[in-house]
Amino acid sequence: MQPNGLPHQCRLHLKQDFKRVFQGGIKLQYKGVVMWAVPGDKKINRPVRFAVVVSKKLGPAVQRNRAKRLLREAFRLSRTQIIVGTDIIVSPREGGQVSSVHAAQEALKTLCGQAALLTTSSENTVQKNH
Repeated sequence: MQPNGLPHQCRLHLKQDFKRVFQGGIKLQYKGVVMWAVPGDKKINRPVRFAVVVSKKLGPAVQRNRAKRLLREAFRLSRTQIIVGTDIIVSPREGGQVSSVHAAQEALKTLCGQAALLTTSSENTVQKNH
């Protein structure tokens, strides 16, 4: 049985990666969710990487952790539809609409669609193996 969590290689970890995405990436906003992304290259053979950044302005720890869980789950469900090698950072803002997995998934898909990061399933065969 395969675990349902987000694999380690699908997460952004290094400070230099965060800096590269924040400084050189596309920035978009939709319904209280801000996304920074650096599009993937077909030459790069690694999965989509993802991170959530939450400000204390969002609310108490329970609320911040729930927003992070919902956004990570939305990414986990949608990651096969995103171009291989893409790096994404999302941040929920106060007053945002991230109250369920469906709302988070809608926001993430809309933002990725606006940034032209979505792909067809036939082009993204590397992603399914991870």
